[in-house]
Amino acid sequence: MAQRSNTIFRQLVSRSIRTDYLENLTGFAWLILQPLLLLGVYAFVFTAIFQSRIPDAQGIGFLPFLAVAFWPWTAFSEAVLKASGTITANAPLIGKVAFPSELLTLSAVSAAFMMHMIGYATVLIVLQLMGTDIHWLGVLASIPLIFVLGMVASGIGLIAAALQVFVRDVAQILPPLMTFWFFMTPILYSEAALPADVVKWIAWNPMSWFMDTLRKLILFGDFAIGWNALIAVVLATALLWIALRFFRKLAGHFEDFL
Repeated sequence: MAQRSNTIFRQLVSRSIRTDYLENLTGFAWLILQPLLLLGVYAFVFTAIFQSRIPDAQGIGFLPFLAVAFWPWTAFSEAVLKASGTITANAPLIGKVAFPSELLTLSAVSAAFMMHMIGYATVLIVLQLMGTDIHWLGVLASIPLIFVLGMVASGIGLIAAALQVFVRDVAQILPPLMTFWFFMTPILYSEAALPADVVKWIAWNPMSWFMDTLRKLILFGDFAIGWNALIAVVLATALLWIALRFFRKLAGHFEDFL
């Protein structure tokens, strides 16, 4: 049974990559062009118009500071949004084909991260060619971190996908929530530029730790992650386990509401 599930999962990931990114040239090109365009817009607005100065970006520049965190966030956000609609979008399969329905959601997350990491690697190479000192050992060390981020996206995606079967408004509520989360995460700005009272609240945002750690590893070659890494793994594992139980508990009723 496990081998059959693994085969189905690989097929679903392949299908998701093919249909969402590779069926036409523009789909694959837009995967890289859209974040690049957004990076350019943010860089222009915050450096040319507002003339923002980020203390943590001294010596590396605003664009590398932004790009190293922006791309993983884009992968995370797109993975959650795509995963949330996987059950309703595949209604004809539910109850008619014998396979664990959570594979639909998990495959969407996996496909989104796999494809965006191609774009991420491309951007890091471009930054290196432009003169940014990219620490490639830090890039290798960040791979487990990206995997943990994928676990968080999978947990949220599973909960959202299950809820959307019964509450269709989830599809409208989730995108603005993700946008709000984006601006509450130190991606366009540094925690050092915020008032102390605000920093206390930002510290409760788990994405803050992910983005800060990625910057330390990739831009500064700082491998002193500490116990927070273990805590992140434990919490991500717990979230995924709870989400799977929640999803499977509701899965038996999906067919009645689709």
